[in-house]
Formats: sequence, structure tokens, C-alpha cells
Amino acid sequence: MDRGAFLEAFEKAKAARELLVVACDCEITYSGRAEAFLPRGERLIVMKQDGVLLVHQPENGNPINYLKAGGDITLEKYEGHLMLRGKHAAQKEFLDIEIFTVHDGFHRKLEDGGKQTLLGSEADMSDSIRDNPSLIGPDFKPISREEQTAVGFVDVFGHDGQGNLVVIECKRYTAGLDAVSQLHRYVEKVKQVKGTKNVKGILASPKITGNALEMLKSYGYDWRDVHPPKRHERHAKSQKHLGEF
Repeated sequence: MDRGAFLEAFEKAKAARELLVVACDCEITYSGRAEAFLPRGERLIVMKQDGVLLVHQPENGNPINYLKAGGDITLEKYEGHLMLRGKHAAQKEFLDIEIFTVHDGFHRKLEDGGKQTLLGSEADMSDSIRDNPSLIGPDFKPISREEQTAVGFVDVFGHDGQGNLVVIECKRYTAGLDAVSQLHRYVEKVKQVKGTKNVKGILASPKITGNALEMLKSYGYDWRDVHPPKRHERHAKSQKHLGEF
């Protein structure tokens, strides 16, 4: 793509609020969150339909630089080359991309109304415990999920075969001291609201730190090794390899 064709493509994309993607040889100067200069090299530039401007190097997933939506992007001839200027007045950010050679590019209107659904969340863990109470213990009976208290929502609330109420706090990653403190607040509030001292606390997570486990035991609470369900996981780590048969 020559410079004239890219100028035309840019104007069409901007006017129609289309996605513009271009691979080019460029030099970048940025001023805003910091001051930065990136010498000449080959990069991928993306101007999204909402005005987000991204600069990617050939490797790594994150952009080397970017401007958020809401700014103004222009393209002009500059000293025999092209200058793509991004200006975000509200954020006081400026991104100047001097383009020496345009390798390839395209612009297109994309339609996408989908929203990503997070699976394996703490809410999924709560659902899993409700549907499989044996994850907590053979005599555990769930009563409700997201039980509201004055200090927050209890992930799973139930009782056991010994007449104890049970408060369960779920963490999808390694549980630390904050998780134990959170569980303790919930247990104390349930004791107060229900008017009983027979309330057990259980922390459910895939892992727990050593100091968190000590703190948990000091309160008389328990930990259960519970992993968030991964319904879309490509394969299980426990799956055998060919050499294991």
C-alpha cells in the first residue's frame, strides 16, 4: 500500500468509524503519562472504531503505547513521510507516529455485540458447593448463597449434622490473611444476628498461604481444598499422556 492509498484508507475509516489496521515502518514519540521515544522499527498500528489507538511491536501481547477513546486522530503529510497524530486533550496525552513505509493495511466495520462471560469465578465455586455439598463435608447442608449480612455477602450459608451454622467464604485463587479476616467478620456477624455461638467458619480455595492457615486455625475455622469449575478448560492436568499408557 502506498502513502496515497493509506491516506485515503485512513480518511474513509475515520469518517465511517471503522477499524483500521496497518503494518508499517515508523518512529514514535509519546508525551502524557510519561515521556517516551521509540526509534524506527516495524510495528502494527490499530485505530479502533471508538477512537482507541494502539501500537504493537512484533512480539508480546500488550501494546507498546496507546491512547484511550475520546481523543482526536489525524494523518498528514510530513517531511516526505506521513505523520499520524493522536491527541487526547482531557488526558493531556499526545502520540506522534512518523510513518516511513506502509507495508500493508485494511479498514473494515466490525459488528460485535457479544459480552464475555467469566467462568470459574467465586460465584461458580458457590454454585458448585451448593450443588455438591460433599465438597465441604458429608453432613453439610447448604441453605442459601449470597446471604446478606451487615458486613457483606456470605458466599454459602448452611448447617452441619452437629447443629452448627456454617459460613463459607470462597476464593478462586490462593487465600491469604485478608480472606481469613473477611471470613471472621462474617462469622461474628452471623453469631450476632442469629443469637448463637454455634457458627463454624470454612474457607474454600485451591490453595492457602501458611500464615493464613495458622490464622484460620487460631479462630477455630477450617479450610477446604476446592477449585473453581473450569467448564471450558481444553484439557485436565490429570489427563494421561500417550506415554503413560
